[in-house]
Amino acid sequence: MTIRVLHFGKFAFERAGGIERHVEVLARAQAAQGADVIVLAYTLDADANSRRVDGVQIEPVFVRARFSSQPLALGLILRARQLAREKPFDIVHQHWPDPFAHLVASLIPGSPAWVVSWHSDIVKQRFLGPIYRALAPIFFCKPDAVIGATKTHMASAQIDIFADTAHRHVIPYGIDPAPFELAPSVSNSVAALRTRYAGRPIVFALGRHVYYKGFDVLIRAMSRVPAVLLLGGGGPLTPELTQLAERLSTESAGQVVFVGSIPDAELPVYYHACDIFCLPSVATTEAFGIVQTEAMLCGKPIVNTNLGTGVNEVAPQGVCALTVQPEDDEALAQALNLLIESPEYAQALGDVGRERALDHYNVERMAVDTLALYASLTGNRDH
Repeated sequence: MTIRVLHFGKFAFERAGGIERHVEVLARAQAAQGADVIVLAYTLDADANSRRVDGVQIEPVFVRARFSSQPLALGLILRARQLAREKPFDIVHQHWPDPFAHLVASLIPGSPAWVVSWHSDIVKQRFLGPIYRALAPIFFCKPDAVIGATKTHMASAQIDIFADTAHRHVIPYGIDPAPFELAPSVSNSVAALRTRYAGRPIVFALGRHVYYKGFDVLIRAMSRVPAVLLLGGGGPLTPELTQLAERLSTESAGQVVFVGSIPDAELPVYYHACDIFCLPSVATTEAFGIVQTEAMLCGKPIVNTNLGTGVNEVAPQGVCALTVQPEDDEALAQALNLLIESPEYAQALGDVGRERALDHYNVERMAVDTLALYASLTGNRDH
């Protein structure tokens, strides 16, 4: 008997945020293990249709409104219930933070087991967070299990809304290493990219241009770093970040290049071309940092910030990363300069990071462990 799983995947298979990328990798890996996997995902494309990708059925639901950054799509309720009536689900797997999907997950008919992956706390939403924390214990049933990628995730006080200690499970995110190998085609593109910047040291950073990513801090730091910053991604703060880079630009300052959204197929080129990967986040919304794990797979040293989240479990200070205090552009510049001036040390951190990523963040292990948890909840260990 095949286990049937419904993931509420935020904008999975449409946007390349950390949670979305995790949902995509997990869903594909579960499908490869024989599970019947459906991902119910928000979309901004009103004409999007159902489709299959690598054995995963994707059901897009158009977002008609937002409240305090939370997508609202009444179609999510209708489509979820319709899918459950067509064929009942064994597991409903919701990815937090997404309070609206959490509400919908609690309304799925057929009594499926309910799993929540806890990716981060609600941090900045002034209205949504307090409202949800007040109402959740009254209106929402608790899930059967909560998964966190690190022990730090599981220590969050906000999880008390959902689960006691006995129902919390640590299953690290898995990253497929195959796309990040230095294939000949990638190697040629890496050489071309490095030539474009005349062999100058390259710092690479990637993510949505939103407040908690701390890219403004990194841009200020680059005014004291003799290197090129390649900043990938985009978002609401892109114009502001561009203006900041232009204002700080001098002949002696590091060059800041906005490379925009990077297709998945081209990401390995940027990771391998850079000398350092930087994750300058400033808030605990950054709870893991999948991008730093991808950079580790490519053997790159990491500069990150001391957030007290899973970020620092993934890439610990002095093991495969240099860690500085959030919002401290001077300390960030010092860490970047240290690695630029000490290439052997940078290489040593990168080598350890690659081995750590391969060992700790294995995609097959993530899929097997998650399916085993599902089986324990449904009482069928043959899944």
